[in-house]
Amino acid sequence: MDEEVKGILRKVLRAQAYRQIMAANIRGHGLKFLLAPEGRSGLVNDIRHILLQVRGVQELYTSIEGGDIRREAASKMERIPYPESRFELAAFLATSDLAERIAMEGYANSSCSELAKIARIDLDYERTATIRSQKLFQEFTEDPAQKPLVRQVLHRWLVICLLALGRPGTVGDRRALELGLRQRSCADSIRSYLEELGPLLEISGLELSELSESGLVLPG
Repeated sequence: MDEEVKGILRKVLRAQAYRQIMAANIRGHGLKFLLAPEGRSGLVNDIRHILLQVRGVQELYTSIEGGDIRREAASKMERIPYPESRFELAAFLATSDLAERIAMEGYANSSCSELAKIARIDLDYERTATIRSQKLFQEFTEDPAQKPLVRQVLHRWLVICLLALGRPGTVGDRRALELGLRQRSCADSIRSYLEELGPLLEISGLELSELSESGLVLPG
């Protein structure tokens, strides 16, 4: 790899570590909301999988002259809120895991074989706790009395997840595609993400214009 490729790849890996460490931290925090053993064990299994993924990301980062990626990602964690209820945990899992899947789909055929391997391992993993949380969140949205809360919580996590998918139209975004490191642009990832969330957005009444007002750059 030349220095340009290494620089872009380091940025990609930092973004991935940020998403994964956030996901592990919030799952750890969310254990207190789950009383059933199967629910708690599902989250614990997720955390174990995520931390193994972070280890793989760190090994690749080190091989291209990167430092401690966990320490670098941790500096961004202060701005991330933690769920205050089981419902909020369900909302986070329902929105963030979809964002992670879509992000990993863009790297599954990366020109960097190590990155592609990490992405495919993540795509093959089934998070049972997330599946249950998605069902719980869906049930909650069907209660008209809860619509204001659903809209508020959904807005909070969507802003975080959309930011984690990257900023469309940057030089780094374009070069990552040209170099084959990623097979999908940030704009395409965001479009796919919002399309899959379409039914949930419709139920909640949340408009995309509200997300743009939060400072997000959304594709046209």
